[in-house]
Amino acid sequence: MSSDVSKLGDDELLALLGEHRALLGESIANDYGCGTVRTVTSRIAELEAELDRRGSAASRDGT
Repeated sequence: MSSDVSKLGDDELLALLGEHRALLGESIANDYGCGTVRTVTSRIAELEAELDRRGSAASRDGT
């Protein structure tokens, strides 16, 4: 990963998570290739893991 997610605030993590989820959808819709989908999926998992670690699981789904 290019940045350390543990240094980001919850709002920043949620914003990045939303951006990466949108990018994943775009990547699949436009057939950007398996490498891009794999990279974005990995980044989403990393962001979600950090939110879970902080106890922000409910926040990541916007609830």
